[in-house]
Order: sequence, then structure tokens, then C-alpha cells
Amino acid sequence: MSDAKPNPFLSLSPAAVDVLDDMREEWNDRERHGELNGGWGYGPKKTEALSALNTLITEAWRVRVAYIDVEETSE
Repeated sequence: MSDAKPNPFLSLSPAAVDVLDDMREEWNDRERHGELNGGWGYGPKKTEALSALNTLITEAWRVRVAYIDVEETSE
């Protein structure tokens, strides 16, 4: 039996997950350019938390969105 917690983002609508994925991409871009460790005050704990969120949001995006046009869904 696994101790893994369920992904909290899987219960969101495809549109909400798509928005989170856009936000994830923006923060990853900032991280790649070193902005988070500078002006945003990120250290190891926040960087680790961002990585964990990346994993959960990416998983939710693959399950709930996966290239569909969320504006065209009924959900």
C-alpha cells in the first residue's frame, strides 16, 4: 500500500488545471532565469515546494487537459 497522497489538482476542472499549468510555466521560466532566488526570496524550501507543485500540476494537466481546448468543453 502506497503512502502517496492523491493529487489535489485532479478534482479541478480542465480550465482550472490549464490555468495552473500556465502559471507553472511562468514560474519555471522565472526559476530558470534565476529570478526566484533573487528578488522573490526563494531558498531551498520554496524551490523544493515549487518542484513538487510542478509534478502535481503536470500530472493533473496530462489527465484533465492533454491538449484539449478547454474553452470548447462542457466542464
